[in-house]
Amino acid sequence: MGNNHSQAELEDTSNSAFVQQANDKIKGAKASASLKRSAGNTFLRTQVNSERKRLLLSVAFGALACVAMLFQWVSFAKLAEAVIVYEVDLNTQVSLLCILAISLLSKPLFQQAQSKFAHDASVNIRNNIRQKMLTKWRRTSPLALKEVSAGAYASQFVEGIESLDGYISRYWPQQALAIISPLLILAVVFYLNWLCGLLLLISAPLIPTFMILVGMGAEKLNQKYALQRQRLAGHFLDRVSALSTIKLLNAQEEILTEVHDVSERYRRVIMRTLRVAFLSSTVLEFFTSVAIAALAIYIGFSLYGAIAWGPSASLTLFSGLAILILAPEFFQPLRILSQYYHDRATALGAAHHLVTMLSGQDSDAMRKSYADTSSNAIAAPPATLTLEDLTLGYADKSVGPSSLNITVKTGEMLVVYGQSGAGKTTLLNTLAGFIEPVKGSFTITSECSYGLAYLPQSAWIKNATIRENLQALAPNASTQQMLTALEQLGLSDELDIRHNGLSSVIGEHSAGLSGGQLQRIAFARVLLNPSPVILLDEPTAKLDSHNKAFVLQAISRLRAHSMLVIASHDPDLIEMADLRMKLSEQGVGYS
Repeated sequence: MGNNHSQAELEDTSNSAFVQQANDKIKGAKASASLKRSAGNTFLRTQVNSERKRLLLSVAFGALACVAMLFQWVSFAKLAEAVIVYEVDLNTQVSLLCILAISLLSKPLFQQAQSKFAHDASVNIRNNIRQKMLTKWRRTSPLALKEVSAGAYASQFVEGIESLDGYISRYWPQQALAIISPLLILAVVFYLNWLCGLLLLISAPLIPTFMILVGMGAEKLNQKYALQRQRLAGHFLDRVSALSTIKLLNAQEEILTEVHDVSERYRRVIMRTLRVAFLSSTVLEFFTSVAIAALAIYIGFSLYGAIAWGPSASLTLFSGLAILILAPEFFQPLRILSQYYHDRATALGAAHHLVTMLSGQDSDAMRKSYADTSSNAIAAPPATLTLEDLTLGYADKSVGPSSLNITVKTGEMLVVYGQSGAGKTTLLNTLAGFIEPVKGSFTITSECSYGLAYLPQSAWIKNATIRENLQALAPNASTQQMLTALEQLGLSDELDIRHNGLSSVIGEHSAGLSGGQLQRIAFARVLLNPSPVILLDEPTAKLDSHNKAFVLQAISRLRAHSMLVIASHDPDLIEMADLRMKLSEQGVGYS
């Protein structure tokens, strides 16, 4: 029995621990969601503050449009009363018609100005965010960029930023107009009949209250599914970029089924959010209809004489008609705000992902490497590279030999060689600043502001002409300098005979040129923009003996004015080296 009692206590303790752990997870999830909302709100406020002047002008013109609307309907009601009930002189009718015409013409002009200032503010903010994102990507390690699919980045760059448009150009000005416009209308209604004004005043808070309650649900759904929408959108772009591979593997049917399933999940996610958004509009329309119906009943029975209490006796055709016309206008700003409320929810869902992306740590080495790419100097200033007990690796896990120690100076060429996987590329990525060393340090001392040049095994080539590809990292290079660099690498004749020289277009996925040609085009950037430290990863791997000779000669010319660190298996490069570092499982060897 004692054992049974102990077992029961143990189970109770285990259950209590499980419940406590579950509660902690729920609290942590709520705290995380709260932080995300706070970060998203702060981000949106910051962006709005940068264009506050234009947005305030948008609100001002919206208020003027409301004033024009008041003149329009009040003059219309007065004119209707003058024509139907009273016989007024022609001058009074003409005056009322002039006021009506002026208000009718000025209202759309004010509304157009409101839209223009809000749209301009939104465009400026979105362009600014995109520029920040591009700058962030330029300063981020390519290895870090590869951790997220290109499709997801594209979705964030296009759809994520576009999601802010509705909040900036529509919701933010409208939330101010949803207060200003009803107050202006309420003042006129109170002047005409205080009881009708009181009815509007009582019904007004009910609408935004229910709208906010429903809108909060839409906001939570948007934040919950924002990342999922981004991944689903990126999925299709990733499959499109791999169409040739899919066709070679004869996997069209499988991919088609997969895209269909993903599209269906994307549709369900969108519809969950839209259902809640449309619910807010339904609630708003219901309360608006009830409030207007109550006013209509009161005004109708008052004019009929069935109601004699309150200010009913003062109601006339003019005041009753004006109040009935202005009642829908009183609720219209709130109705418009409810339509735009899902824009706020969508913007908040996208904002915290943009905050996460933009707030990541930049690479100091990347900033140094690409701080100035406009120089076309013939020679780079002297530099020194020192490795002190350097251990390579990823995420604090070492890769290859440890405790690398060597010093390389300008005019010297270090070749790092060894079996595949020994850590050669990892060393170059570490020196380029793409990854942090596990242990030890390295220093690059140079008087030059544009740091180092890095030519990886698979160089970045964009779908553009050869001239544009060269200008991407050497924008000040002249046509003659480009032709000279290509000639030094044995490319000028090949491009002139088979293509259109510098105007040759490199197609999607580098179609139209061989791997060796692409590698030499990327090498030409290094020749056009010499740096004190040049890192080359297998620069001769894709070349035959004839074309390799051009690259070896170019490397010899670069060594005269720069420091070269090359990872290679090529025995010719190893023979050319001033310093050699062999990486192996047994350790590191120097010669």
